[in-house]
Amino acid sequence: PAPYGNEFTVSLPEASDRFSGPEAKFMPFKASFKSRKRAFAYIGVEGEDQGRLMLYNLSTQSQTALTPKNLTVMDYKPYTQGDRILFAAIERGQNTQQDQALYTVTTGLGDDTNNSSGQIETLLDSSEYQNLKFDLSPDGSTIVVQRVSRNNPGNFGPWVVTQDQPPRRLETEPGGDFIIAPDSQSLLLQQGEGTAIIALNNAPDEQSGETLDFLPQYGLVMDVASNGSAAAMVSFNQDDPDKRFTQTLFWVSNQGDEKPLINVTGSILDAQFDPTNELLFCLTSQLLEGETYQVQPSIAAINLSTGDVETLQTLSPQPSVHMSLAPDGLALLFDETTPSATADNSVVLDDGIAIATSKIWLLPLYQTSDDRLNKRPQPVEPQALPFAGINPVWIP
Repeated sequence: PAPYGNEFTVSLPEASDRFSGPEAKFMPFKASFKSRKRAFAYIGVEGEDQGRLMLYNLSTQSQTALTPKNLTVMDYKPYTQGDRILFAAIERGQNTQQDQALYTVTTGLGDDTNNSSGQIETLLDSSEYQNLKFDLSPDGSTIVVQRVSRNNPGNFGPWVVTQDQPPRRLETEPGGDFIIAPDSQSLLLQQGEGTAIIALNNAPDEQSGETLDFLPQYGLVMDVASNGSAAAMVSFNQDDPDKRFTQTLFWVSNQGDEKPLINVTGSILDAQFDPTNELLFCLTSQLLEGETYQVQPSIAAINLSTGDVETLQTLSPQPSVHMSLAPDGLALLFDETTPSATADNSVVLDDGIAIATSKIWLLPLYQTSDDRLNKRPQPVEPQALPFAGINPVWIP
């Protein structure tokens, strides 16, 4: 894709119809267009921004609070058009994910200039069901939510939410983590020690919840290439005694080909394909030796053709970290958190960790245009942004 935040000109001073001979000439053409300004969202952790979903425009260096003070945002997913964000939040004073409801909020970005920011719509409340993990389909038409009945905790599993339709239970075995595939028609769901691919058909007369495939050796799906050609998947190495208590990241094609990319003693926290699907940016952690349990995260780029791994940034030991790759593939965002001793007046992450404060860093990936064209990300000094926040995510 074109780099964000730039203006481009298309010019055709001379053009002719190749099938009509040299006499058929077109009028000269010249037009300009702009790519979308660089912007990202994050969750504030200090002062009036604490727990609120914030929007930062890098082009104008301006901040906007998208959600009100009475809501504490737990997690969120931007829509592909960038005009809205799906988010989960609890009322201020509550401190459990079990009470979170699902909302959308407008960003003020996108093609509709009349769409002002901060307009909130409630999608799912938590009166009858707890709303836990969720994902948004790439086309923005489908939401999958892990829900648990308040009256019958044994009644839990993924639900499907589509526009103008009541939420419906996905008829499949309950599972763990999941993501919606790039085709927006199937769900990759962790079941047992493997991953099931589940149909997400919406029409009443079609099967929904049918298991299309099962991959027994992979417990997590980190990301799927935008064209659906491959996925980044995690093996917990349960069948290999020499690799017990380690995790291995695999590249797995849609034809069943696979190759290991990286092995870690900590966790594989995230992996994201770049826009060309030729590079994979990974956030992993390694276990540090010592009497106390500590892991050190790092960010690396893997060339999927050569298998070369380039470490881009090593972070300080910390319990939680997030990473987001820019839509144009030119930069990364990551956070660096400082835990709090208590949860009082602190933002609490999904894993229960209370945050005292957190920095957000902008990491450029290429030093020159040649590096970019040749797919050679290089370590560059990251830039600390002038506010505190967690879980930064680029707006598409």
